[in-house]
Amino acid sequence: MISKELKGLEQKVYIEKLNNGLTVYLIPFKNRKNYYIEYITKFGAAVNKFIPIGKKSFKKVPYGIAHFLEHKMFEQKTGETPFEFFSKYGSDANAATGYKVTSYTVEGTNDIEKNLDYLLTYVNSPYFTNENVDKEKNIIIEEINMYNDEPEGKIYRESSKAIFKYHPMRVDIGGTEESVNSITKEDLYDCYNLFYQPNNMLLFIGGNFDIDSVINVIKSNKDLNKNKFNQQIKIKNINEPLNVNIPYRKLKISGLIIPKLILTLKLSIKEIPKNKLYNYVLAVTLLTNILYGSSSRFREEALKLGIMSFFTISKAIIDDFLLVEFAAESKEPEKLAAMVKEYFLNQTIEDLDLERNKKSYIAGLVLSSDRVVSTVSNLVDTVIDYGDIIPNKMDIIKSINLKYIFYVKDKINIDNSSLIIAYPKNN
Repeated sequence: MISKELKGLEQKVYIEKLNNGLTVYLIPFKNRKNYYIEYITKFGAAVNKFIPIGKKSFKKVPYGIAHFLEHKMFEQKTGETPFEFFSKYGSDANAATGYKVTSYTVEGTNDIEKNLDYLLTYVNSPYFTNENVDKEKNIIIEEINMYNDEPEGKIYRESSKAIFKYHPMRVDIGGTEESVNSITKEDLYDCYNLFYQPNNMLLFIGGNFDIDSVINVIKSNKDLNKNKFNQQIKIKNINEPLNVNIPYRKLKISGLIIPKLILTLKLSIKEIPKNKLYNYVLAVTLLTNILYGSSSRFREEALKLGIMSFFTISKAIIDDFLLVEFAAESKEPEKLAAMVKEYFLNQTIEDLDLERNKKSYIAGLVLSSDRVVSTVSNLVDTVIDYGDIIPNKMDIIKSINLKYIFYVKDKINIDNSSLIIAYPKNN
């Protein structure tokens, strides 16, 4: 076991890679009563072509299968659902499927060893039958239809199609009614056997616990340590172009009250060295915070003009791309979108702006490090996006200067973006 100190946060992360390939991250807190566990497979909705165990050629599985698999992991041969077990021991369980990972979580204040042991047991004990797979299809299709009926869902679905030409992110995480209906028990086992092997999984535990006791539980779990495949994972590469698929589109959507826009920049990170990727994403984050953050001149002017009632900025690393998304509610969405681009091209940035935003960013890291769940979540995101924890984030933030900000800004093509504008549809 090795330990890494998160500089400036007074936290240590203990890391151990088990003989079976599972990597465990332990973040003990002495001054907290709760704990939070996140058990992750690096398999999400963006993967649908791979070589299954024992095969030589690529297999294409239906869209939505990662999400379907997450649902089926909660059905156990014993008949007891994990929710029933965790409830008995005073903890909350959940699961979520994203485009890159599927995660299973447990949060509580007591009986961490029992809850951890059961989490490892049920995630390593798949039980798929033709009957229970068919039964699940209607449940998931109903969930998809509910999401499709929501205005937000429709807008984001169209935004994904505008950004990507070939990438599976064009399709909702849950898939489509047609793809879900085509999923078989054999498909689920092909995905499970390949992607739920320990060397493709990560286990994060944060909170109040004894390190030796927790490690002993993990190493002693029979289901985790039973014979499992340990095959190299080969996923079909996606030849996704740099340019957005659809630069501009207007929609009319029922149920929408205020017009909404989603403007997404598609930035290539293919040529950025892995060990410099965090620096680049951090510079983009600071740049967008300076230009459009809560204390920016952009916000002040947009609010004064009365053309903005809601505005958020988010970022996501998807394969070879960094997506920077601006989402807003506006009575004049065309004007607001033009203003976003105009500020990017013409707004001056001074050293004082950068230093103020760096201090704000550091304060956010310090604040979140005091909470168990946010600490674990931040570490999970870092490992998934950058391949490992980054113990010197504080030093990197302090090292970012105006010259590098301008270098990054000059490389961004603001016109390589998709703009989706949705207006209310009068029924």
